[in-house]
Amino acid sequence: MNGFQRFAGLCGVAIASAVSAQAVVFSNVTIVSPPLSTGSSWLAIGNSISFFTPAALVGDPVAPLRSGTLNIQYDADNEVAMISNEVVITLGQVTQGSGFIAFIETIFEIDALGNEIGGPIGSISKTFVAGDSPVWSDTIEFSRQVQRFRAKKSFTMSAVDTSALDLAALAQLNQNIGIVPEPATMAGLALGGLALIRRRRR
Repeated sequence: MNGFQRFAGLCGVAIASAVSAQAVVFSNVTIVSPPLSTGSSWLAIGNSISFFTPAALVGDPVAPLRSGTLNIQYDADNEVAMISNEVVITLGQVTQGSGFIAFIETIFEIDALGNEIGGPIGSISKTFVAGDSPVWSDTIEFSRQVQRFRAKKSFTMSAVDTSALDLAALAQLNQNIGIVPEPATMAGLALGGLALIRRRRR
């Protein structure tokens, strides 16, 4: 094993240790507004949380249900400051006809008791219409670093045309929380890189 391989291995161990030490704690998760929320579930792993919404469908396949709003909310807590929230949305089927999904997410800082502090620290919105890609992603950059936040999101769904194929469906939502790297971890990686450079110069 050469010096570069050893350094890469150490980097991997350091990053894995940092991620496990900084895992975000998710709580107060709610997925509401039946029947769109029926059968919904969520799964948190490390700094990510995913929501699965098998019944979030309006239009021809489930007529007469042609419109509705699905609301999802959760709190996130971490010892290390959080700086962003990546959003990845997967549609259940490509929206067709007049069908659309209007998505909006707003982030609020909260205190240790779950009270919201001031106004929003970040937000994002997107409207999905016929012809859009079934997978979309973007990142909400927070206006300040926080250790606790509440994410509120809504999906307003509509497919009201009865004269042609019309539908809108949401299948999955993934959120990946961006955190501030631990100074010790970053310093260790930097020192390792300098050592490798010196070794190569010799």
